[in-house]
Amino acid sequence: MATKSAEEDIRPEYYDINGADIASRNRWWVITVLSLLSTVIAVVFAICVRMRPDTVIRIGPQGETTVIGSDAPQRVAATVQPGNDEFLNQAFVQRFLTNYLNYTPANVDEHWLVSLNMMEKNLRGMTRKALTDANTRGQIDSDQIQSVFHLRELDKVPGQYLTYVAYGVKDVHHVVNGVETTDHFVGEYQIQLVADQRSKINPDGLWISRYSERQLDGERRDQILAAQDSANSQQ
Repeated sequence: MATKSAEEDIRPEYYDINGADIASRNRWWVITVLSLLSTVIAVVFAICVRMRPDTVIRIGPQGETTVIGSDAPQRVAATVQPGNDEFLNQAFVQRFLTNYLNYTPANVDEHWLVSLNMMEKNLRGMTRKALTDANTRGQIDSDQIQSVFHLRELDKVPGQYLTYVAYGVKDVHHVVNGVETTDHFVGEYQIQLVADQRSKINPDGLWISRYSERQLDGERRDQILAAQDSANSQQ
């Protein structure tokens, strides 16, 4: 019987060589598959992040704000605090003037309801009492008064927090002895705001805390009367 040599005794069997080779290839396949999966997951995550919509705040023609996006309300609260956005402040003031000074007998109740609800509680009470004492609502009906306000200027008062001054022309059409006449009132309007927390009742987070108006005369009156309407004026 033939005997194995010493060299044959230390030579590995063929299945040992193939097994090591197969195991090595399997390891590389596992590493390759894991690398591909990691790459695919990273790409999908990057696409999802890029496709996530940004917070968008839409500002309507009357200055009202609408937040677009599912999680936008939580993020907007931290980025746009009431009173800190000058554009929104002036839009709020303009919306108030538009409702309060533009009216006809048919819509005056609606316009005044909106404008009074924009006022702080104490100012609202005083304004309602003044309108009632002067029977302003009754005069609008009896004289068929229609008021059309033209905003000429709206500026922030320097050095005064949330205080604005507006200049405009109020065309008042009314009937006297069966004849329709039109009066042009040129006025200066002082408006002060106060910031509050946003809520369902007050989504703007702002109130009118002080309002006053006075008629202008002389050269300043002529300047305002001859000026063009503000670019953002709403009729």
